[in-house]
Amino acid sequence: MLTTKHEIAIDSAGPGRFRGGLGIEKGGLPSIPHGVWLNQGTEDERFLGSFFSPVPIQPGDVFTRPSAGGGGFGDPLERTAEEVLEDIIDGHVSIERAAADYGVVIEEVDAELDDYRIPAEQTEALRIQIRASRRGWLDEDAEAVAARYRKGKLGMLDVIRRHGVILPWGTGELLENSTTEYRQLMQRRSAAHWDS
Repeated sequence: MLTTKHEIAIDSAGPGRFRGGLGIEKGGLPSIPHGVWLNQGTEDERFLGSFFSPVPIQPGDVFTRPSAGGGGFGDPLERTAEEVLEDIIDGHVSIERAAADYGVVIEEVDAELDDYRIPAEQTEALRIQIRASRRGWLDEDAEAVAARYRKGKLGMLDVIRRHGVILPWGTGELLENSTTEYRQLMQRRSAAHWDS
């Protein structure tokens, strides 16, 4: 096997007033902790999980194993828009996750020149909407969230970060006990510190 990639995984850090550290993404070597993808992003994509055996492979098959980043500390909506913009410029956070996780709207003017705009009114409106909605996201029916993931209407990061739902990503089957425990943890460690 040949390792073809070893780089920082964008959006892998936990959002917070102080963003967590980023994980890395390796291509070529299957490993743990969060599971391995075979041919991710292709028609032959398969999520193998953390433990798997035997898996027949063909010439040209690619294993991808992203590692987790560190959890964020504090309310992500308290991270300044300027700090989030720096995260984008540094390649740590995508424009999409800046909005979804931090409530910061970023408009790209010229990425090669690190030229972006932060529309203040749109950012404030989005942060108000997230503050009003996020407690309800943790109470949404977990199976309904899983069904939306299976239909492609929710991405993995929103399933985890917004709804606190745990699924095997290959099947999207709800893991009820894990979800219950994870939601209790989120209520204690995250939601308890959110302002209203």
